[in-house]
Amino acid sequence: MVDHHPVVLLTCAWILWEISSPTGASHEWTHDKIAAEPTYQACQQRAELGMQRRMAQARLIGWTVTRGDSNRLTFTKGTDGFSADFSCWPDAVDPRK
Repeated sequence: MVDHHPVVLLTCAWILWEISSPTGASHEWTHDKIAAEPTYQACQQRAELGMQRRMAQARLIGWTVTRGDSNRLTFTKGTDGFSADFSCWPDAVDPRK
């Protein structure tokens, strides 16, 4: 007997987003796709690397960077400041909405 039921394969990529708060120069939140990974764990590892890279870059140009909970970085320089969250979302979810 032949089974005529379709096989549905659910695959999900994980997208690493950098979501930054408004700054003095920009009054809008920014949402940047950083990378796509096959698993949540791989996305979290990529987030860690992305945060380390972002901290190093910011410190080179005079920002003070503080790492908070849930993959949040806070940047301050004088009276300017903003935060950036490095978040992994399923590819079917758009955090801008």
